[in-house]
Amino acid sequence: MDKKFLDLVSQILHVDPAKLTEDATTETLPEWDSLNHWAVISALEDEYGIEFTMDEATEFKNLGHIYTILMQKAAHTT
Repeated sequence: MDKKFLDLVSQILHVDPAKLTEDATTETLPEWDSLNHWAVISALEDEYGIEFTMDEATEFKNLGHIYTILMQKAAHTT
């Protein structure tokens, strides 16, 4: 996961970027509640110029999974 991604997510969740590991989930980060989940999704879509499907947005397994899908989508927009 790159610095831009980690900085954006950490700003929304108000956590130290060092806490954001690939296996971080809503269960391991109390700050990552349902409202913040949608804020993260929206911010990533805006920042990277992509759109997640509703299925993708609701089925992410962890932060690493979000990043992987984000990078796949971003690669197709350039």
